[in-house]
Amino acid sequence: MADLLHDAAQLVASHPAVRSVELAGSRSRGTHEELSDWDFAITTSDFDAVARDLPALIAPLHPLGRQWEPLGHFPVFQVLLPGPTKVEYLFLDYSQEPRPALTPGCSTLDAINTHFWDWIWWIATKASIGRTDLVGEHLPQLFDYLLRPIGVSESPADVQSAIDEFVGHRDVLERQCGRAVSRALEEEVRAGIRRLGLAS
Repeated sequence: MADLLHDAAQLVASHPAVRSVELAGSRSRGTHEELSDWDFAITTSDFDAVARDLPALIAPLHPLGRQWEPLGHFPVFQVLLPGPTKVEYLFLDYSQEPRPALTPGCSTLDAINTHFWDWIWWIATKASIGRTDLVGEHLPQLFDYLLRPIGVSESPADVQSAIDEFVGHRDVLERQCGRAVSRALEEEVRAGIRRLGLAS
């Protein structure tokens, strides 16, 4: 793990427009849990260039999923690695407005799938340590932003029901589009959630 996280930082630090890469968040404060994200605060002289090149920079990590967090107040590039291990690159010197939910369709299917498994893993890690406040806050947000747009009618009560609803409706979208998204991220997250005892 130490080598992996060293690589996660150094691959981004190698960009000529990156000024610094520093551990941030709960792990920098020593208040983290075993499954907490690994957050790195990035300072840069050219955000656009770094943002453009990030997918190529982190490719040697062989991520199962990657996305720009659409709802944050500052840009965050999220990467899910086997484990699942979540790495986030934070650009704290910049701001952004939350983006609207994606319209379900063939061109957005992969992004919707990645966002769901990223988000449900985060919710599961909070549920595993008894943070019912965060679970209670984020399941309705997950419903409003991802599940309702794909046809789910009610906010899920727990992690298992969220997965069941998402998969059923996502599979309908796949059939409509005539193709399936990769199951690699889903399988890794499902395995992690099963180990936590939160879903089958």
